[in-house]
Parts: sequence; C-alpha cells; structure tokens
Amino acid sequence: MKSILLTLASAGFLYISGISNTEKMLAYRNTDTEPQKSASSSKPLMWADKTTLFKGDSLRLHFDMQHSMYLGLIDPKGHFFYVVYPEEASTKYLKPFVSSEYFSLLSTLAIQTTTFKADPYTYGVMENQAVFTQSGSYRFVLGDDLHTDDDTFLTVLTIHYRHAEATL
Repeated sequence: MKSILLTLASAGFLYISGISNTEKMLAYRNTDTEPQKSASSSKPLMWADKTTLFKGDSLRLHFDMQHSMYLGLIDPKGHFFYVVYPEEASTKYLKPFVSSEYFSLLSTLAIQTTTFKADPYTYGVMENQAVFTQSGSYRFVLGDDLHTDDDTFLTVLTIHYRHAEATL
C-alpha cells in the first residue's frame, strides 16, 4: 500500500515541481547571516548555529515551537529526502529521522553529518540512504505541504557542506 502511495505522491511531486525546475519550486533566501523568516512576519521559523559544515560536523537545527510537522532536504544534485513525516507512513526500513508527532514537540534537532540517513523518496529504494555524501548546498525544507511551488508556505534553510575534514 505504501509503495502505491509513494508512487502516486512521487508522480504528483514531479508533475507539480518539474524535475528541471527545483530551484524555482523552492526559492530560498541566504541564511548565512540571519535565521530564515516567514514571508508574513519577521519571526524566525528555522535556523542553524552554523550554516557551513565539514565532514564529521554536527548540525543543530532550531525551530519556533509552532513549526510545521514535515521536514525535507534537497541535496546538491536536487534529490529530495524526507526527514520528518508521520510514523504511520514508515515501513520496515524507510523510517523518519524523527516522527512528525515527536518533531512537533522539539525546538532543536541535532544531525551528525557522517551518520545521517533519510528516506530518499525514490521509486524502488526501500531503505534510508546516507544524505551528506558530496560537497555543495543542502536545503532543509520545513512546511505542512512539501509538494508545493508556492514558497510562501515553506521555510528553507541552506547549509553549505564540504565533504572533507575541516583543516585548521
């Protein structure tokens, strides 16, 4: 049943967003200097302690307490990963990093770049995959509907990642 739902959701996502139009779908603001703010207010919705990371670093995401229950991520090549979603939508090997129900109670989420895995939202892939595998910009997407081309309903935080150990 989940595979049918995932297939339908995937087809809808690709239709709505257009594979080549991911940048337009998730227009984002530079968050290196300040937390991401909603379009309708100056209140931060999601931010990180630091937005430049190296292999082995830990990322700490912060959220306002009235935040959405879904969190996704887009890697540098444009692949989408589900990070947070309802537990009942999980399978034996495709599981949320934390469930939506638990996530709604959190104001912070810690992610270790070397061990972080998420649902790759790819047809036929039935287990979580490593996320931080290449250098580039990773975009965390927070919202109630991650399959929209209207960025006023999304909060996007860009993290710049180097797939190499930090040097002093």
